[in-house]
Amino acid sequence: MKAIFSNFICLLMVFGLVSSLLAQGPITGFMPGKKGTDFALTYSHEQYDEYFFGRESQAIDYQVQSVNLFIEHGIMDSLSVVINLPYLYADELNKGFQDGSAWIKYRNGQNRYSSGILTQMIAAGAGFPLSRYPVMTDNPIGIRNTILHGRYLGQFQFNNGIFVHLQAGLDFYISPNNQTALPAMARTGWGSATFYFDLWLEYYHTFDSGVDRQIQGGQGSSWLRTGGVLYYALSKDFGLFAGGAYILSGRNIGQSTRVNAGLVYKWNRGK
Repeated sequence: MKAIFSNFICLLMVFGLVSSLLAQGPITGFMPGKKGTDFALTYSHEQYDEYFFGRESQAIDYQVQSVNLFIEHGIMDSLSVVINLPYLYADELNKGFQDGSAWIKYRNGQNRYSSGILTQMIAAGAGFPLSRYPVMTDNPIGIRNTILHGRYLGQFQFNNGIFVHLQAGLDFYISPNNQTALPAMARTGWGSATFYFDLWLEYYHTFDSGVDRQIQGGQGSSWLRTGGVLYYALSKDFGLFAGGAYILSGRNIGQSTRVNAGLVYKWNRGK
């Protein structure tokens, strides 16, 4: 069952879009195992008609589509590397590979109890632009951020398939602006051998933020976002999923609605 859960949770981390990816990040509470590799390919559509310049809202129509490739490979049972590669399309001018990321994830604790398993993990990564996409336009897909990430997470997996996940850390923006942000997330869900669902709530706060003068202005975003995902396993190695997310409130960010769908494949060379 743990291998199936690994597939499920990996899905949650591939939903990246513009600066939203920087908060949630591609770090899950499960490991693929030594020589195991998880692949997830996601299509997303996000749109908003209101953007918060600071806390002041303004009517702006914006839509973007994205395709994201997520890969996690197990070096050891307790150590893995994670790669995230997003491609975004807003219009013919504003498109391209956006800001990718690479991580190292380590499981530093796992305790078994009569009711389930408590897992603790740490992760460190870097985010960086994958192309020189335009930034000084009316509808940019990003601002070519370079970031250092740090995360600590705890997850309790009950024997009946329910799990609770808490995650927090720090993001250090190096370029184009020097800023520090606090990401935090809570997630709960349930899974069986063929079906999985979850709900999550994410908080992201950039310290000492300014006021954007254009969308994706880079003055530091903050938001409260909620979402969920449904997954169906077609086999033990392959499955399909659909999900969505909504920005409840924020600063220097669009109040967006996102829908996504995709597939996941788990390849285990250790079989």
